[in-house]
Amino acid sequence: MVKTPKVLLCGLPGTGKTAILEQLIYGNHKVGSETYPTIEDVYIANIETERGSREKVRFYDTAGVTDLNRASLKHFFSSVDGVVLVYSVTDMHTFNQLDVIRKEVERLKEKKEVITIALGNKVDLTEKREVTKAITDTWAARERVKHYEVTAADRRTLTEPFVYLASKLTQPPAKSTFPSASQFARKITSKSETKIDKNVSEC
Repeated sequence: MVKTPKVLLCGLPGTGKTAILEQLIYGNHKVGSETYPTIEDVYIANIETERGSREKVRFYDTAGVTDLNRASLKHFFSSVDGVVLVYSVTDMHTFNQLDVIRKEVERLKEKKEVITIALGNKVDLTEKREVTKAITDTWAARERVKHYEVTAADRRTLTEPFVYLASKLTQPPAKSTFPSASQFARKITSKSETKIDKNVSEC
């Protein structure tokens, strides 16, 4: 049975994590609509991959990461396959906290590799922007994290990052160059038959 990868969205409160998922999966987020603080929600979506297939991914939408609830998120950090770091380009503090959250993920993760991407949300609010692209590009290169600027107001901006994420999470295992048991048996049989034919022709 194929395992459904688990992805955790995390960032400070108010960065738009829930709005991103609602727009990505349902396309029904409206800018200015009333929102409520998230406690914990689970979304299951079929995301298209770069291979053209659609793969099931389970997303965990949690309360914004704060000093008060960071300990309660340990069970998520330890078991996820992917992490989406979300900050708002209109709030420098939300961006600065990415390093803290990322270190926490690295410290608590059980798997050797957790696929991580970063999303700078609310890029449509240009007049309120505090986090420049130059700053985020430098950070992403240093941390070796794929970074995208998006807005929950436009579903099209969400396609590329989540297609990339789903593609990385559901990569088929590399084909082994070592022959399988059946292939090995066929080779042995073939060599034996060749040897028998040679002996018969020499008689």
